[in-house]
Amino acid sequence: MMMLMFMFQLPPYNDLPRWNNRIISNLLYYQTNYFVIFAVLFILQSFFNSQDLALGLTAIVVVAGVVRFAISDNPTFYQARRDHPLITLGAIILSFYFFIQVLPSVLTVLFSVLFPLFLILCHASIRLRDFMSKVTQTAEKLGLRTTVMGRILDACGFTVKT
Repeated sequence: MMMLMFMFQLPPYNDLPRWNNRIISNLLYYQTNYFVIFAVLFILQSFFNSQDLALGLTAIVVVAGVVRFAISDNPTFYQARRDHPLITLGAIILSFYFFIQVLPSVLTVLFSVLFPLFLILCHASIRLRDFMSKVTQTAEKLGLRTTVMGRILDACGFTVKT
């Protein structure tokens, strides 16, 4: 029982670099577990709310496609917008109307993605680093081992390598 008490601790709120180091270290060390937890929670959510997820994803994709069409610098899209401004305006209005009509489904999609991420970040914040997680982070920093989580952290702008 005493060992379990030392495995978790509130994050050091006053020492942000140390807290950041703990989160990155835990994300790298427990990455497989985190991917599995994310997948299981997302699959469970999609099992219980499959219609809402499908509708919400459809609304997000439609709005993203219309916005991309409306602001793209592609000459083909630009010419189509210029030749048919009312159709472009109608597509924008209809897509946003559809988005607002299915807003609860869009929020279900956001919850299905963000809730597992919240749990993962909470665990990574309160889990203390052990020796193996420090070794894993050192190997990642030295470039001896590049992992999927390391690439994701690099893409998000977090420095894993020194």
